[in-house]
Amino acid sequence: MARRRVSNFRKDENGAMMILTLFIFIFMLVMAGLGIDSMRHEMHRAHLQATLDSAVLAGAGASSEEEAKHVVEDYFAKAGMSEYLNAIGEDDIDIGLNSAYVTASAQFEMDTYLMKLSGVDRLSTAAEATAMTRVPKLEIALVLDVSNSMNQNGTNRKSKMENLQKAAKEFVTTILETTDPGNATISIVPFSTSVTPSQEIYDALLVDERHDYSNCLWFDEDDYDSTALATDAAASEDLSLVPMKQAIYTSRFGDFENLDWPWRSCYTEDGYRVMQFSTSESDLHDKIDEMIAHGNTSGELGVKWGAALLDPSFRDVTGTTVPVDYSDSETMKIIVMMGDGENSTTYFFPQDSKYRGENSDLFEVEYEVQEFDYAYYIYNANYRWYGSSNEWRCSQWYANCKYKSVTYDNYVMRDPEYTYGPGLLTTVANVLNGVSGSRSSTCQGLINAGHGSNGSKKGSPPQSWSDNDCDAIEDDIWDALMDDYMYLNVEDRTWINGTDFVNLDELDGFKKRKRLSWEEAWGLMSPEEYGDLIGIRDADNEYEDMSSNLNGSKKNTRMDKVCSAAKDNGVVIYTIGYEVPKDGTAETSLKKCATGYDPVEGSTAYYYSVDGLDISDAFGSIAGNVQALRLTQ
Repeated sequence: MARRRVSNFRKDENGAMMILTLFIFIFMLVMAGLGIDSMRHEMHRAHLQATLDSAVLAGAGASSEEEAKHVVEDYFAKAGMSEYLNAIGEDDIDIGLNSAYVTASAQFEMDTYLMKLSGVDRLSTAAEATAMTRVPKLEIALVLDVSNSMNQNGTNRKSKMENLQKAAKEFVTTILETTDPGNATISIVPFSTSVTPSQEIYDALLVDERHDYSNCLWFDEDDYDSTALATDAAASEDLSLVPMKQAIYTSRFGDFENLDWPWRSCYTEDGYRVMQFSTSESDLHDKIDEMIAHGNTSGELGVKWGAALLDPSFRDVTGTTVPVDYSDSETMKIIVMMGDGENSTTYFFPQDSKYRGENSDLFEVEYEVQEFDYAYYIYNANYRWYGSSNEWRCSQWYANCKYKSVTYDNYVMRDPEYTYGPGLLTTVANVLNGVSGSRSSTCQGLINAGHGSNGSKKGSPPQSWSDNDCDAIEDDIWDALMDDYMYLNVEDRTWINGTDFVNLDELDGFKKRKRLSWEEAWGLMSPEEYGDLIGIRDADNEYEDMSSNLNGSKKNTRMDKVCSAAKDNGVVIYTIGYEVPKDGTAETSLKKCATGYDPVEGSTAYYYSVDGLDISDAFGSIAGNVQALRLTQ
């Protein structure tokens, strides 16, 4: 009976699926547990990493290492995760003016729910994050409009110059305070009709110098295709380098030896001079405060000089490692250009003008006279009477007088259309006729070829001139050329005939007579004054000829070219239009100059249109944009 029951039990299959179902159920519980606990783990890990990333980023913006540590810890405390943050070590935080480095790590363990069924009671994770703020080394050129319109009141009833100075100084302070000492250099380039380099800069450049009145340069169209300037140092290695042109110094108006008028071709006061690569906040502030506003607008010159200061070739001027190469990844080169109006006409004499070069109509005559110094008492030499009002004592029995030699300069103007009849009879041919032998025809041939005396007694004739003894009659030839005209004594406005002018060297006290070049002459008189003196208006008319002068349209083209050249070299250009008409010529030019200009949209984020005190906001925004914040890990 028992055997039969056992046999039947062995054959009974009822309930077999229950066991399989039980195993499947247990397996599903394990898998579900894995999924649920894994999701919980990932959620906590992501929350931990996000909190850690936010904490170190905020910490990197702190002003000190202690503050940075507090910021990181505070982030975790507010998230209720302080227990997970690992201790922050001394090497984990480094806060400097130029950069900040913050790193932190965290870890946590989580009790599992269903994974315990598979023998896993806890899950752990770890996270780490590093944030770095880095303000790269900066080379900045502030190119600032100081044309006459900057004297006008802005929308806040202060002059635009006052508003600019305030904003520019705030910019300087912000930049220097947020970088390590020496890691930011700032140059100031004031521009109006011209740009005036400092004497230090000018002396290092390769310039065809024609006068010593000013340091302004004249750039041709092709000069705006590049950012570099020719230097003496570069010329010593490249003999083919062509010297740059010196701009004429004169004024549209002004009396003789009085060209201190607003409408000059170049401004020589310290307030207009370029300041290069300064790291001193006080010096930069002083420079900005001393800026003066006069003249027309030449934005193309401002950008040309700003770009030149950032070009590596300018190291020939500084004699240092600044400016660095364009390829230096640790340095950002920036131009900030502010303009308050469109480019306007510059007046000048064309390069091929007859009013340029040697042999102007102006002569400088130097003579020496004896002037009363003092009178003294014959019985006591220490008892003296000074001043010209005491010269009468020289005729008194009780006094003796002392005189001193004083050298004076006087200027005499030749009138090229006012001839002197008797002088016309003394021709070069008559002089040469008095020369015996073949020397006469030889010297005449050299004169005709342009190699002999040119009426200036200046220059170096070829050796053949001396070999044929032509220099022996050079003074006579010069006199024969010069006595054909009438001459005006500029000081007292009296006329001198050609014969008396040639014979000035026979007068007592005469020292020398020099015929000035036109470049030298224009530094003493305006084209208008030249016309007033001798009644010839050709120079005045040519100087103001609008058809040949450099107008605003030509300047815009040049500005566009040099802005493109700078941007091609990696220079970042910000531009500010200060109370300029919307969509006008000035705004269009400034937008095109700025980095990121979209010709289709006609816009760029690097251009700021501002009014009144908004200019401070523009400079502040630009200062903020040169900061760089990045999450490195």
